[in-house]
Amino acid sequence: LQVPPGRYFGPFVIDRPLRLQAVGAAHLIGDRQTHTVAITAPDVSIEGFDISASGLDLAKDQAAIHVTGARAAILGNHIHDALHGVYVRQADAVRIEGNTILGAERTVEEVDPLAAAGTPAAGELCEIDLNQNRRGNGIHVWNSSGHVISRNTIRHTRDGIYFSFVDRTQVRENDITGVRYGLHYMYSDDNQFEGNRFVDNAAGAALMSSKHIVLRHNRFLANQGHRSYGILLQTVDGSTLQQNEIVGNTTGVFIESGNGNRLLDNLVARNHIGIHVSDSSDENGFAGNTFVGNLHTVETSGGNRASVWALDGRGNHWDTAVTIDLDRNGIADVPHRELDLFGRTRRDFPVIGLLAGSPGERLLRFVHARLALPGLPTIADPAPLVRPGQP
Repeated sequence: LQVPPGRYFGPFVIDRPLRLQAVGAAHLIGDRQTHTVAITAPDVSIEGFDISASGLDLAKDQAAIHVTGARAAILGNHIHDALHGVYVRQADAVRIEGNTILGAERTVEEVDPLAAAGTPAAGELCEIDLNQNRRGNGIHVWNSSGHVISRNTIRHTRDGIYFSFVDRTQVRENDITGVRYGLHYMYSDDNQFEGNRFVDNAAGAALMSSKHIVLRHNRFLANQGHRSYGILLQTVDGSTLQQNEIVGNTTGVFIESGNGNRLLDNLVARNHIGIHVSDSSDENGFAGNTFVGNLHTVETSGGNRASVWALDGRGNHWDTAVTIDLDRNGIADVPHRELDLFGRTRRDFPVIGLLAGSPGERLLRFVHARLALPGLPTIADPAPLVRPGQP
């Protein structure tokens, strides 16, 4: 069904398989009481529309496009003036591609995802209590699998993409800016995120209680605030972070209670804290990563002996390492020890950060890099790379 240019007033319900295609400037306008478009049948496609004016009731999951039919395709639409942009509820194999989703442009309230994590609510399963004024998520997916979410542009929603109980989904080449959490994610396994861009959010990604995630070739840039993260992993197991760019965040990577994860060939640069790994995490491996220009490179509450900082004889590149390489094999001849003198105390007493880079701290780092000092929280890379990006 091709729809000519014009303004069409709803709300609309699509209850049979249908390809609905805009020809020119066709605008679907809701009544501000419910979903603008509700897709209840399988195999529905909605393409190229301007869609606005959904209801604003969070308890009813109201959205510009609300999907409960399998195999829907939401393609190339411009969505604005709505609560949630696209909401997928118990419908598998949905394609959400090439859409622009705009929320109301206002200041993002900073919420610590670690403090806010809890049990999902009974309704739309977005478990964090909101104080922000009537904003839903750009794309919200619940209790389903097998989706493709790609090439969407999302601005000024509550969270960019929200997953809860979502498995085996591909998320590629999305651009998310000016939201609370670019990617907010719970109880979701076996998903892949590749080539996405998360910039200037309260947190780039907050991933919790999930396993077997692959994050590759993503960019997490300038996600800043008192308790903000480029990537936060809490109770995430068996996952791979590879060749991501994690630059200019408050904390680049934060890992708590995570087991068996691999961080490979990532750039971690110019963050306030480069990487935090808690002692509650076990058997995580780090290799080929480049740590440059971070104010505090590693934050740890102890020796973090359960994690390894080299795999198959290949460690990481550290801008403060001693890079003597007499045999010219690209691996420094002496291990690198990264000292975290202040540990978690800098979170409880931020003023202690003023001591970073002081002559006393620099002296301890210099000595510790060459001769391990007992009793200090530290990590050890037995095979540091002389140059970044070495195979």
